Amino acid sequence: MVTGSNPVFGAILDRTPKIWTSNDFLSPNSHQNQIYDTSKPNYDTTPLRLYKVNNTYYYRRRIKQKLIRISLQTKNIKDALKRKRVLDLLSGDELMFHIEQGDFKLIFEYDTEEELRIALQMGYQMQIEAKVQRYKEVKTHLEHAEQAPISDATFETLRDKYIASKKKDDKVGVASITAYNGTFNILMKYFKDKQLHTITHNDFDVFKDYLIDLNNMKNKNINKHLMYLKQFIKFAKIKKLVASNEAEGITYLDELKDEIARKQEVRNYTDEEVRAILNYTYRKPVYTKVFKILAYTGMRPADLYDIKNANIRKEDGIHYFNITDGKTLNSIRKVPIHNEILEMVLSTSFPLFENQEHDTIGKKVRLQLYKVIDKESDLNLRTFRGTFIEKAIANNIELNNLFPLLQDTVGHDKGDKIKLTSDTYAKNIPLIAKQQIVNSVNYN
Repeated sequence: MVTGSNPVFGAILDRTPKIWTSNDFLSPNSHQNQIYDTSKPNYDTTPLRLYKVNNTYYYRRRIKQKLIRISLQTKNIKDALKRKRVLDLLSGDELMFHIEQGDFKLIFEYDTEEELRIALQMGYQMQIEAKVQRYKEVKTHLEHAEQAPISDATFETLRDKYIASKKKDDKVGVASITAYNGTFNILMKYFKDKQLHTITHNDFDVFKDYLIDLNNMKNKNINKHLMYLKQFIKFAKIKKLVASNEAEGITYLDELKDEIARKQEVRNYTDEEVRAILNYTYRKPVYTKVFKILAYTGMRPADLYDIKNANIRKEDGIHYFNITDGKTLNSIRKVPIHNEILEMVLSTSFPLFENQEHDTIGKKVRLQLYKVIDKESDLNLRTFRGTFIEKAIANNIELNNLFPLLQDTVGHDKGDKIKLTSDTYAKNIPLIAKQQIVNSVNYN
């Protein structure tokens, strides 16, 4: 597989496959024959997504604004057309196969499972190669950005250098990059190509007013953007992109009113709502499993998406999720598996979603959740976590050391004094104590 030229910005894929027949290509007087039947190398037949090099047929398609081509591994026009039709049926965004409208069409178009399997494998190969190509491009871009001249730097220049530096120091994850980019996108939209060394403290004050005037942006989110801005300009000064940190003196907004309003607005799920979510018949059983695990563990969705079979452990007769990674040190913990979901978990293969990024999984799961819960409400996936914690506290209020045990179970910051006690002197909190808390949660 090789890449071709970049498409025009904003080009999109035609998601409706055109079903061509061999006669369309072999007819001596047809327009398709004139486009297709040529021995010229790299002959462009983009409208048909097919072309031929040295008598071997190739498939050509735009993926993520890149032109990708793959050998169909045949010199036979009929075989090439069969394989092309499967590739056409793959989703344009992710190139993942969906058995939906194409179900019966596939049965009639393919004589054997093997022929269909070959075509599908080619589709997955295209997906892999497209992502590898994109990875190489981004890696090269960041490497060049780190070494790029520092004169006349803009926020776009700063973004590339900042992320390249974080990557080099191994201090950045997907969530952090997403957060950084969110702020950088706002800065680039506002300041455009203005050079960093020309931006004054007053300019940043006006930018702060701009954030305040944006519709529906909470003070907490504005402060987050201001915090990142200060980090970015501090980095720019270290890299000698600017002479001084003109953002240093920018003050933060009061978040108390927002917090009070949010506390009054936000609520947890009722038992009836949880039962409705867990008892709904979703398009795929995996979504029921996601909601059950979140409801009975208080786990963060990201923690759940990362769980593999190896993370299901047993100790002292207690099965638990061994979470070995997370956004903070507190995220690393052992979560006893609730009796209500134990049988389901032990009979399930993890990860629940293969080879998919958190954002992609999250969108799919939220779409299913909103079949039961009003999309416009404040209820969401993380509400399971708040609901679990609320019930665990209510059902174990008399338990000694409840809060350290609960914080260790859900991965919350325990505070300096509790950290000293539980992390330093009691590294192995008994699972049985945490299991008691977990099993106390019910939605009857």
